[in-house]
Amino acid sequence: MEHQIIDYYNELPSGINVIDKMNAELHDLQKKYNELEKKHNEYVKLHGKLHMPKIRINTIDELKIYADKIYNSVPIFKKIIYDFLNHEGWILEYDRPDRAGQGVMGYAECGFWDTFEMDELKWGDTSAQAFYLDNAYHNTEYNPYLQCEYNLYLKCKLLDELYKLFPEYTERKRGWFHQQIDNCFDEVTLIITTILEDECAAPLLPLWTGTKDKLHDIIYKKIMEQLFGGHGDELFPDENVNSGYIQNIIYYECCGNKIYGENFIETDITEGYCWYDGNSIINEEDSFTCPNCGK
Repeated sequence: MEHQIIDYYNELPSGINVIDKMNAELHDLQKKYNELEKKHNEYVKLHGKLHMPKIRINTIDELKIYADKIYNSVPIFKKIIYDFLNHEGWILEYDRPDRAGQGVMGYAECGFWDTFEMDELKWGDTSAQAFYLDNAYHNTEYNPYLQCEYNLYLKCKLLDELYKLFPEYTERKRGWFHQQIDNCFDEVTLIITTILEDECAAPLLPLWTGTKDKLHDIIYKKIMEQLFGGHGDELFPDENVNSGYIQNIIYYECCGNKIYGENFIETDITEGYCWYDGNSIINEEDSFTCPNCGK
């Protein structure tokens, strides 16, 4: 009888202990879930599709002026890229690369492109990582060594110039500009390293038999085609309106019909504007007015 009484009175405390243990396990599972969700969100933020910014211009005349500014920016971008590749000009204001981390593109004299940097690269009054990447993403446990190659300086410089070119675009966290730059830098690295590995028996040694100028031209072309598009050997395609090039960030709209900046890039408009209604291009012969309202 005494044993039964003890078991009876111990039954409730034993149940409470089980519940406490279950709550503790649930707490641990929730913590692990939150950590996984955070890493997933960070991955999506870095790799997910980002929307192209859009800037609506008030008049067609203003659109043309803005498009001219974009066209005239090409020499600026060209100098930025070649200064980096030749390690001259603006890049000399920043930290010298650590040659101990030099990669195959560095050996081929491509501006220390893939030289791995252990120290934090400085950009003005902050770090290059913090300037280029979303601060909320940088320095997480997910990948603390993200973007430590010396080409991060070129990424920062290109991004800074894009911000100057589109001052209306005030989004200063990771966005579409970053995605375009990252995509073409990945492609550049793949193309150049493939060329070097095909040419060299030992790709990590300076055995590249071609000229660095040829490599520099390939790098320049791939970056500019990503940003502005390409048509044959020229930048600024005269087709595929509303494609993802920076000249099409700007547009004029009337009655739901749009004219994009690409219309005014290196084009002699004599037969009317090219309007886009969201589904197709509207070509009206000798028309310089909105297809809907005629204004």
